[in-house]
Amino acid sequence: MSTKYLTIFLFVFLSGCFTNDPGQVTVVEKSFNKIGVEQQTSSNTKEAKVNKNWSLPVDSSILKSYSEKNNHLGLTFNNTAGQNVRAVRKGEVVYSGDKMTSYGKMIIIKHAFGFYSIYNQNQDLLVSEGDVIEKGQVIAITGNKPFYFEMKKYEEPINPLKYL
Repeated sequence: MSTKYLTIFLFVFLSGCFTNDPGQVTVVEKSFNKIGVEQQTSSNTKEAKVNKNWSLPVDSSILKSYSEKNNHLGLTFNNTAGQNVRAVRKGEVVYSGDKMTSYGKMIIIKHAFGFYSIYNQNQDLLVSEGDVIEKGQVIAITGNKPFYFEMKKYEEPINPLKYL
């Protein structure tokens, strides 16, 4: 008799593993920064969707591209003074200032999934630390020196052209 109950119990217990109903899918984003993640509900699923569209920070040609070999870990643009610098993606300003004199006036924006964008050699800064900015928002004005832009994934430099 106990074997019969054990068999029925196991059958009922394991039958949940063979259902055709997909139920709900939950995507857990483990980044410390969840800006830019949108929750969408479609039929019976929830999925995390990220806008993968990035944009160039300035409307200028690139003078010098990313090169680990030459220790040039960003992009140098052929800009003129007074051009608008735009955020490449939605994020939060984590630094806005000129404490690192060799970089001129600089802005660092933290984006979703551990990405950072760094905007150097600006004449005027239009955002402050803690500001949440949108993609394409004007954040600075270029100076007389060539505008320099970097991207990082957490602390590692990455080639911006893979995303822009």
